[in-house]
Amino acid sequence: MRAVESRPLTSVRREPHRQRRNFPVRIRYVAALVICAWAFFYFWHAERPQLRQLAAENAKLERQLTSLQAEQRTLQTQKQQLNNPAYIEKYATEHQNLVMPNTVPFDLQSPSKSH
Repeated sequence: MRAVESRPLTSVRREPHRQRRNFPVRIRYVAALVICAWAFFYFWHAERPQLRQLAAENAKLERQLTSLQAEQRTLQTQKQQLNNPAYIEKYATEHQNLVMPNTVPFDLQSPSKSH
């Protein structure tokens, strides 16, 4: 069998090795910084305008939704009124020029200037 050389345990100065070991760590920091800078640049020039456009479109759709909800409330009120016979009679008289049986219609418009 071969004899294994035993080396005495002494403190060995390894500063050049430490510098080489820190070199990849520094590259990682630089790479992380470059990636963060690229992400910021991409967001600022590509995503931010789209975000603004979508926010404007969202505001427009919110206004449209509010308008349509108000219109829906109005139509629901009219729907409820259509179940009332007095409202139906009034609507028919005012908008369709209809009258109930045994009722005399009156036209109270001013006379026209042409005789």
